[in-house]
Amino acid sequence: MSKSIIERVKQMAAQGTKYTHEEMELIRARESKKAHDALLKEHEEIRKSKVVGRNGVMPLHEKCTIDNFLVNSPQMAEVRDFAQGYINSFHLNNGTGFIFSGGTGTGKNHLAASICNALNASGCSCLIITVTELMQKLRRCYERDSGLNEDSFINSMVELDLLVIDEIGLQRGTTAENLILNQIIDQRTCKFKPTGMLTNNNFDEVKQCLGERIMDRMRMNGGAWKNFTWQSYRK
Repeated sequence: MSKSIIERVKQMAAQGTKYTHEEMELIRARESKKAHDALLKEHEEIRKSKVVGRNGVMPLHEKCTIDNFLVNSPQMAEVRDFAQGYINSFHLNNGTGFIFSGGTGTGKNHLAASICNALNASGCSCLIITVTELMQKLRRCYERDSGLNEDSFINSMVELDLLVIDEIGLQRGTTAENLILNQIIDQRTCKFKPTGMLTNNNFDEVKQCLGERIMDRMRMNGGAWKNFTWQSYRK
């Protein structure tokens, strides 16, 4: 019935015909729902902004793209192509994450920012955040009158289309950190939400730091480990 009315409205509009009361009520209902959905989306964006604050891409990396990633070797080309493929196939992603491992200045943040910049432009929600900043924001939840709570913060981390956690291996390694990381990554895995990580450490060091449980989650659904073994660009 609704479909036939909608078709009639379209036809009558094209012919300049006035709407019946039934058709006007249908239009009002549809416009009201559209406005309601837009308001809910705006409210959710405000809530996320309050909890997260930004998309995590620092000013240094705001203009990072796949195209301006400097390639001087086949190994560099391989990680660049991985990042491009990750962007291109993200709409099919079923929770496949990645870990970029390498020394400082090798382009890990550049490619991670390139992925987030491209996905943000397509309407996805992405965040790059260090372990330290993640824990700082979590601690804010316990401050009086912060307007935040632990559940809302963790949920904001879980619901992101892509979460990239930077400086893996530089955290304190406390029980609280490990519990929060386990909780966030475990819930994201259950919802097929991909997680990325950036680290200066090798595989064994990261495994020792994060524990077998998190590493197992990061390997699920074909999770990739990418080595950035070349010298720092800054040198």
